[in-house]
Amino acid sequence: MANKQMSEIKIRQTKTSTLQGSSGEITDSALFLSEKIDEYLFKLGCSSAHTLGVVTQLLNVGKIRLDFRDYNERLQLINAADAMSRTDAMSLTEAYLGSVQTQSHPPNDLDLTQKVIIQAPKRSGF
Repeated sequence: MANKQMSEIKIRQTKTSTLQGSSGEITDSALFLSEKIDEYLFKLGCSSAHTLGVVTQLLNVGKIRLDFRDYNERLQLINAADAMSRTDAMSLTEAYLGSVQTQSHPPNDLDLTQKVIIQAPKRSGF
């Protein structure tokens, strides 16, 4: 894989509505991976490990499915040659996330708080 940038990698996005009472409306579109990452950064927060994991998986495997509250989203690389090793995918993603963060937020800007819910392990019945 030649050193491609996120803005050069095209993906196909398929969204299926899961809202109760909807007919399972499906939308299909093509966009650059950088656009999708920017959307996730806005939705999930700039320091999101979820964004890193999703993009790394997409670049490594070539496709990924995400389940949100109101819809399912399937992302797939349009050109299979854009797939890369997990190490290369993480490096490229981290470099992109780092460049976006430094452009939009100063390093000490702590305006984002994430809510994390940890479930207690289930007790096994002896």
